[in-house]
This record gives sequence, C-alpha cells and structure tokens, in this order.
Amino acid sequence: MLKRFIEMLRSERTMSAEVRAQLIDGLFHPFASLIAGALAGVWIAATVTLVEDDIVVTTIADGIVLIALARIFIGFKYVSAGAPALQGHAKAWERAYSIGAGMFAASLGLVCLAALIRIDNPTLHLMLTTTTAGYAASITGRNAGRPLVALAQLYLAAGPMCLGLMLHETTFYQVMGACLFFFMFGMTDITVSVRKTLVTALETRREHAALAKNFEGQAQLFDAALNNMSHGLCMFDHEGHLLVWNAKFLSILDRKGEQLTKGMSFQQLMDWLKQGDGRPVDLRRVADVIKSRTDTGSTRQSFVRLSGDQTISVSSQKMDNGNTVIVFEDVTEQAKANERIQQLAWTDELTGLMNRAAFQELFKKKLQLRKSLDRLALHLIDLDHFKEVNDTLGHPVGDMLLQEVARRINRICGKEAQVGRLGGDEFVIIQALDDTTGEPETLAQQLIEELGRTFNIAEHRINIGASVGIALAPSHGDKGDVLLKRADMALYKAKAHGRNAVMVFENDLDFQAQERRMLELDIRTAIADGQFSLVFQPIASVETGKIELFETLIRWRHPTRGFVSPAEFIPVAEETGLVSEIGRWVLAEACRYAVQWPDDVSIAVNFSAVQFNDRRFPEYLGNVLRKTGLKASRLELEVTETALIDEDPDNLEMLMRFREMGIKVSLDDFGTGYSSLSQLRTFPFSKIKVDGSFVRDLGRDPSAAAVVHAVSSIGKILGMSVVAECVESEDQLGFLIASGCTHIQGYLLGRPDGPEKVPGVLADHSTDWAKKAVKAA
Repeated sequence: MLKRFIEMLRSERTMSAEVRAQLIDGLFHPFASLIAGALAGVWIAATVTLVEDDIVVTTIADGIVLIALARIFIGFKYVSAGAPALQGHAKAWERAYSIGAGMFAASLGLVCLAALIRIDNPTLHLMLTTTTAGYAASITGRNAGRPLVALAQLYLAAGPMCLGLMLHETTFYQVMGACLFFFMFGMTDITVSVRKTLVTALETRREHAALAKNFEGQAQLFDAALNNMSHGLCMFDHEGHLLVWNAKFLSILDRKGEQLTKGMSFQQLMDWLKQGDGRPVDLRRVADVIKSRTDTGSTRQSFVRLSGDQTISVSSQKMDNGNTVIVFEDVTEQAKANERIQQLAWTDELTGLMNRAAFQELFKKKLQLRKSLDRLALHLIDLDHFKEVNDTLGHPVGDMLLQEVARRINRICGKEAQVGRLGGDEFVIIQALDDTTGEPETLAQQLIEELGRTFNIAEHRINIGASVGIALAPSHGDKGDVLLKRADMALYKAKAHGRNAVMVFENDLDFQAQERRMLELDIRTAIADGQFSLVFQPIASVETGKIELFETLIRWRHPTRGFVSPAEFIPVAEETGLVSEIGRWVLAEACRYAVQWPDDVSIAVNFSAVQFNDRRFPEYLGNVLRKTGLKASRLELEVTETALIDEDPDNLEMLMRFREMGIKVSLDDFGTGYSSLSQLRTFPFSKIKVDGSFVRDLGRDPSAAAVVHAVSSIGKILGMSVVAECVESEDQLGFLIASGCTHIQGYLLGRPDGPEKVPGVLADHSTDWAKKAVKAA
C-alpha cells in the first residue's frame, strides 16, 4: 500500500491539467449525492440536539448544520457556473471543496467522540457511528479521484470515532473501534487503487479523444488535400470496389457525382462513364483506356484527346495492399506547348516553311520509301543580291522580303513539291518526278522568273534574283547529304555563270568549280580549327634605313593540301564573306604580337574591301586595342583600291572613324588599274604602296618605271609616304630611291617570318645599306 501511495503522490506531480480538472469536477458531481450527504449530517445534528442537551455535543451538532449548509451553497455556486467554473480556477475550487469537506468530516468525527464519551445512550451511539462510518466509506469512493481530499475526510471522520469507541468502557465498543481502525487502512488502500484506476481511465479517454481529434483533423486535411489536388483520382480495393475519389476527377471528366457511391464496383464505374451525358464518345474512350490500364497492369501514361482540344492523361498504380489508384490529369496546356515546341523544332519561324531539320528528316524518308523507278529532284535556291538588301534597307525589310519569297515559291510549287528554308537566303525544294511533272528545269525556271519580278516591301521596290542548283535521285546519288552537296555544287556553278540561272549537277562539272567549293568548306574548317598562322615582313625607311613597321601576312598549312597560297584562298574568302571573320582574327593576333615590340615599330594589317560591310568593325578594333594595350598610332590598316571604286560614303565614313581613333590608313596596290587621283583627294592616306608588279618589271618594261616615278611624284606633292613592294635587287633599290620612294619592302630587306623571329630581325638589322644606296642614287 505504501508503494502505491508513493506512486500516487508522484503521479500527482505529472498529471495533466485536463485530467486534474476532470477529477476536481468529480468532487462536485453528482451534486445530488453531495446534497444528500450534507442533509444527512443536518438530520443527525438535529436529532442529537433534540434528544440530548449536552452543551459540547449540541454545539458540535450545530456546527455540522452550518458547515453542511455552507457546502451546499458552494456546490450550488459551482454547478450554476457550469464547466467554465474550472477555467483558470481549478485549484481554488478544489481548495474550497477540501476545506468544507474536511470541516464536515471532522465535525462528524468529533460529535461521535463527544457522544461516546459524554452521553450514555446506546441508540444514539449506534446512529452516530453507523452514519459516520457510512459517510467515511462512501466518501473514499466518491472522492477517490482526489485521494488526499478523500483520505483527509476518512481519517477526520473515522479517526475520532474509532478513538471514542476504543475509550468506551464497553468491550464491544472497544472491539468495534479496533475493527474500524483497521477499516480505515483498508479504505486507504481501496482509495489509492480506485484513484489509479480512475486516473488511468481518464488518461486513456483523453488519449483516445486526442487520437480521435487527430484522426478527424487528418481526415479533414486528407479530404482538403484530395479535393484540391491538380490531378483527378479514384481508388479501388483489391476486389475492385470504389474506395475514394476527389472533386478534380469529376471536374476533368465534366461529370456530376450523385451516382457515385463508395463500394460500387469497377464495372459499375465504367458503365457510369460510358453512359455520360453530353460527351459519351469522349467518356467511352476514357473508360476504355482505364480498363486497358487496369487489365494489363501497365503504369505507363496514356493520353486521351477529347473534344474541344482537351487532352487528359490516365495512369494507374497498384499498391502493395492490392488497392489500385487511377490518376487523371488535364494536360491540355502541356499538349499545346509540346505541339508548339514540335512546330518550332520542325518549322522555320520566319517563313513557316520546313526548317533544315525537318527537310533532312523528310528527304531521308522520301529516299527510303522511293521505289526503284521513282525519281526525286532536289532544288537548292540561293537569292541573288539579298545581302545588299539587308545592308541598305535593314534586316526587318530583309525578313519581310524572305517571307514574300517563301509565299511565291509555295505558290509556284503548289502541291507538286515540298518547300523548306535551310537558313539565310537559301531555300530547298523536294520534287517527286513522274510523267505529269515534266523535267525539274521547268519548275526551276518558273521559280527564277517569279523571283525576278519586282517585290514591293515596306514601300520599297526591290529587285533581286535567284540561282538554282539541281541534283537528281538516283542519278546523282541516293543519300541525302550527297545529293545536297551535289545540288550545292550545281548552284555554285549557276552563280558563277552570271546568276539567275539553273544548273543540273553533272558528273563532269568543271573541276575548278568543285575545287573552289571544297576550298570554301576547307576555309570554314580552318577558321574553326585554328589552322591559320601569321608572318611579318619588315618595311624600312630609305632615308634612315631603320625598320619602321612590319606588314602582317597570313599563312595556311592545310592537313592534306599542304601550304595554300593566300592568292588562292583569300578571293574565295572574300566572295563568301568569310574574310570578315578571318580579318578580325588577324587583327587581334597582330596587335597581340606587336605590343611586345619596341614602341617605335608599328604593325600594318590588310583591310579587305569586303570588311567594309562589317559595320561594327571599328567598335571591335577599339576593343582589341584596349585589350592588347597597343597604341592606335602604332597600327596601320592597308586598304585596297577596289574598296574605293564606287566612293561609297559609308566606306569613307569608316575610314574617317579609323583616323579619328589615331590609326593610320595606307592605300595598297596603287596603280593596278583602278587608281584615281580623286581617291587620294577624298581621303588623306598616310602611305601609298606601289604594287609589286611594277617593281618586278623595272628594267624590262619602260611603262613600269614611268608608273613608279609618277606615283612617287604624287606622293611627294600630297605629303604621303610611298612604299615600294617586292624589292629584290640593288638595281631596283637604286632606281626607287632616285624616283623618290620613301620606304621599301621585299626580299632585299627581309623575308616574311614568324613572330618569334621579329626580335632577332630588329636586333640584327643594319642601316648601312641605306646610306650606301642613298649616296649611290
């Protein structure tokens, strides 16, 4: 008992507030029994007062009446306040009850003690002891939830009574007192045990309530989550009965859920879907997909295209417990986005035609499906003068022109052929040839005539043209890349023959044209793979003999061709526009090397006529100078006469920008046939370079000497330096000095060498030759 009592005291410290409040509430309930006990006490007190006139006994009896009435009042106040009476005041109500109960129990015990000692009335003794013993026994059960309160009442009521019985002179009384004394200890054990059972029950009920509340909350959360999912869902048990579904499931299928019931079979659900109003065809299709998924056990997504462009995905998953979950998702927007992505992937966005990838795929399929007697014609179309439109009128106008070109080509081809755009101004046509289509040249010629008509674009009248190269399958090959390459060769030949022409590939096509095209492809590879290198040739002053600058020259050693002369690949690079990319690379590399040379040595870089089309070149040039740290005054650009034939104002403006940046500009190859004094008046060049062909012909052709002398005189008059190229002999040097040339360049001075040799050339260079040559002249 002592162990349980100690455990009880410990549990009191750890008891939850909620259980404690319920136990305190049990002190006042049931309220009727509390009133009955109090009234019983009042009845005993009244009887004692009426029967006896002992002052001590009657005084205690009167106290019982007052205490009983006070307890009834306190109980009434508690019950009237209801459950909220405990909120924040549990300890106060427990204290009030404990004081009242203790005083009432003590009064009963004391009246028994006093009566047993002071009054000789066995009947009264019996009434008081039985009433007090009954009260003590009942109160331990009634208030067992608050054991200290219950035990206090037990001992306060039964203790004095036992003492009175044991002090009585009658043996029976003494035996009864001893028995009741042991009774108190038994009731103590019962009280502790009942309290433990009661608290355990309350804690269990509290935990169950918490679990129930938690389960209810989880159920509400699950229900909220289920019905707010972006996916529709329904679940069947292992026997195929419907367990759960959500609102999105009904929304996606556009159905009302009145007929859906938990426990309905899978087949009933399928029937419900197939009998749907408004969209029976769509819903039957969905039902068939669901049944297929569940029958096969496949977890793969299936897509169902419904009316109104709606697309839904259906997937199923079997769980470990045998249940099956079917998930629905409205993927209409994703399907539209995928279609759009596919369209962009296979369609040229500007013109709406096939793009390169779509063309290659279609052409591959057509070649694979081609029967032995079927023929295909591949037309490769390139627009003539399109670049000039872009350069003069701008890219927006160029884009509109391409769109109109695409419409004209489509109109001419009709259903006879498929049209695509490979990029830029290149178009392609796949034409199936049969007895009704005629020869491919007929269609090609119609295209040339149509594209040769004037275009009206954004209030501009634009005239371009087109060239067409044709390759035939199987005559010229049965692989797409081979046919495209051969159509390209035919196109190249068509353009070489004056444009606005049609050319069909021939096995004996001019070897030079094929070689030229292959050279272009090799140039592109050389740019990508870094096959080009630079060498530098010195230019010295005749007056001082000192090397003042080096001219930058490009070299190309091809992996299989070997050394390729600039005279061979530069014209091709200029024609294809690749010279702009090459020119940028040459400039950056030359500046990077030159910044390592002495400050009084400059670098000269050739600037092709084609590079004038690169309108952002001055900006690029400025960035190169900033990055390398080369002073602008140490850079000289050599411009050929061909760049200034038309006296294009844009070209002159770019030259002016170079001069404003502090960069020198020289006129290269002067006297080769395009020379005009107006060019020298238009822009103040720093140098004029006499073409090497005149220097080589000195002594053989009198006109060469006349040209050299005239150019030198012009340079002197205009205050420009004159550089003679290709100087190889002392005789040539003497004549050039006598004619007035100020600088020389050629093998006599030094051959072009790699950048690593430049420091040695500068260190070993002697100026003695200049003194001798000037003296001799």
